[in-house]
Amino acid sequence: MKQQKYIILFILVTSVSFIPFIGFTGIYSIIGWNHDDIALHLMINLPVCAIIGCSDYFLINWLAKVCIQNKPMRLVMDLTVTTITCVAIICILNFILSDFSFSTTELMKSALPAIPWNWVVSLLIELFFYNNRQQEIEREKANYQYIALRNQINPHFLFNSLNTLASLAYIDGEKANLFTKRLSSVYRYLLSNNGNRTVEIDHELEFVNKYLYLEQVRFENAIDVEIQDRRQSKLGRVVPASIQMLVENAIKHNSCSKESPLSIRIIVDNDNVTVINNLQPRKNIAPSGVGLENIRRQYELLDKRITVIKTDKEFIVTLPTILHRLKGTGYSEKARLDTD
Repeated sequence: MKQQKYIILFILVTSVSFIPFIGFTGIYSIIGWNHDDIALHLMINLPVCAIIGCSDYFLINWLAKVCIQNKPMRLVMDLTVTTITCVAIICILNFILSDFSFSTTELMKSALPAIPWNWVVSLLIELFFYNNRQQEIEREKANYQYIALRNQINPHFLFNSLNTLASLAYIDGEKANLFTKRLSSVYRYLLSNNGNRTVEIDHELEFVNKYLYLEQVRFENAIDVEIQDRRQSKLGRVVPASIQMLVENAIKHNSCSKESPLSIRIIVDNDNVTVINNLQPRKNIAPSGVGLENIRRQYELLDKRITVIKTDKEFIVTLPTILHRLKGTGYSEKARLDTD
């Protein structure tokens, strides 16, 4: 809907800009008129310019879908087809307004002044479509990176979780059963929200709690986690698994033990979600920054910016909350986590 509004506004601006070029040299120009007829000429030319602007837009849109992908060739096709259409519209209307008395030479002469400006408008429309295509490419690329990252992380996490589950099965059957339920609910969340751009913060925090339970069992309570919810409203949303990925990165890149536990704080307020962990870098793991960069790109696609601060003792990442619900980002009932 927002894109359609921009298109309508563009066509209106195009229509008005056409008037000086067509209104006094093009349509209805060879018929005798004086300064008293300016209002009449504007009334006649405005809808005509709108028709030309719309035709240019839809022709270029159609050519972009069916024409060859060679950009220079498509640009030549755009200019050729829109120019022929523009000249045809002006000639036909001039012929009608002149009571079918214009000669071919007069008709072509009336249309020529509009051709250069039609080229400018066609180039602007092509630029508009080019920017849209680039944005689509960036969205697809970011989505691919998100899926690739999840596919890379999930097997590693699953392998560790299955090893933990195998150990629990011999030690504590009841705890192993609970561990299995939490593990399945974590993957249910990931699979159900794979196509969503945002989720409610409450659902994300519930998912993080399930994930943290698995990690705390694995590391035998060497991870201290504190979640502070300072919100006055529950309407905020975040990118799916963004908080969990920050927690996962903290666990992955820092050592933790009962003597020196990893401390993670998650602070949620009306405008942001902040994840803070103390720094205890692992010696054998070099930070790649892939996960953090992916989160950054996901938020940039939503016109949001994350903040990263690294001090000598702490690593702090702040995620802005999304207050509006994006189209197609509804939280699926299938994605609800078990309340065990």
